[in-house]
Amino acid sequence: MTQLKRVEADIVIIGGGIAGLWLLNRLRQQGYAAILLESGTLGGEQTHKAQGIIHGGLKYALQGALTSATTAIADMPALWSACLAGDGVLDLHAVPVLSKQQYLWTTGGVGSKVAGFFAGLALRGQVHALARAAYPDIFQHAKFRGEVYALDEQVLDVHALIRELVCSQQDAIFRINPLTAADLHFNAAGELDALDVNTCLTGTINICAKKYIFAAGRGNDILFAARHNLRLQSQRRPLHMVVVKHDFPYELYAHCLGLGATPRMTITTHHSLEGKTIWYIGGQLAEGGVSRSAAAQCAVARAELAEVFPWLDFSAAQFAAFKVDRVEAQQPGSKRPDSFSLIEEKNYFAAWPTKLALAPLLAEAILARLADSDSRSGKADLRELRHLPVPAFAQPVWEQVFGMKEEGVVLCK
Repeated sequence: MTQLKRVEADIVIIGGGIAGLWLLNRLRQQGYAAILLESGTLGGEQTHKAQGIIHGGLKYALQGALTSATTAIADMPALWSACLAGDGVLDLHAVPVLSKQQYLWTTGGVGSKVAGFFAGLALRGQVHALARAAYPDIFQHAKFRGEVYALDEQVLDVHALIRELVCSQQDAIFRINPLTAADLHFNAAGELDALDVNTCLTGTINICAKKYIFAAGRGNDILFAARHNLRLQSQRRPLHMVVVKHDFPYELYAHCLGLGATPRMTITTHHSLEGKTIWYIGGQLAEGGVSRSAAAQCAVARAELAEVFPWLDFSAAQFAAFKVDRVEAQQPGSKRPDSFSLIEEKNYFAAWPTKLALAPLLAEAILARLADSDSRSGKADLRELRHLPVPAFAQPVWEQVFGMKEEGVVLCK
């Protein structure tokens, strides 16, 4: 009879996105024998589709009031800034900052309606009105009739961030086949005793830990399938994102303000491997376009850009649209969570960061809950995992969509 192969660790993290990777770094930094399991690519679900904005919640306050969501995320820019300077809980000084600030711009008829609100924020140092001479180049055109404000929120290279979080932890990150509910083994008390990893080379490996942390986005659904626990259910709030490839020389990191609670569009700038400029567009365009076909979403995006940038000719630009599922813990009425979500059951957690910027806050919350438990031995027997590869890194989403490698993508001329 073949003996079951066994692995032991203090903590097992399931999911190699921003939440799982940040947590892995913090746990090992604190002396936990932690490992991370990923069945796809690192950062390959929601993380690599993020725009990389480390925002402080101002976009949740565009109706003129500071909401609970604004308060929850308000400290994140300072926390990330410390890490990016090499002085924070993690040293991320090697991660490129694409832009040190975001811009907020108004079109001609909107400025007066938001000027009073921005004036109040400016007094608290959150928003800075710019003199026209200080406007980014794209807004220096004579046809621009709005106003521009600077917002102290950085934009990061998400893919470089993932690589930085992985580089010192490769010995603890393993590529596995997708887990199912049947791979999770619970005892009579409802504790997770072990999980099985099925490999092609050596068969099944039984992994035992003191704590298990599921940070796998939609992959967390296996917990509900295994336990039928209503507290462990997730929700999906889709977006219909747009990517535009063009030759304009403008590096734009900005929110276009409308009259609603969400920016009319949020644009970040990236560069393709072939040297083209990429505008990655979210905001109300993405939220309101969920019911549209990809072709219709591209058409709306083209019309919106032509309206807010009438001095630019987008006829030669290439557009693509694709949908993203934001997977979060279930909320009453499927509303957006104000902050991260963390559910503890016996010896396992289900975790959803909600936004990339909140991943550090989620990790600290988990560390605080672990502090009172006897789950830190610092010892792990990982010999049976050594043949497993480190997962590959996810490609930037614009390389996937324009290479026709992303399911559900439509390219529009």
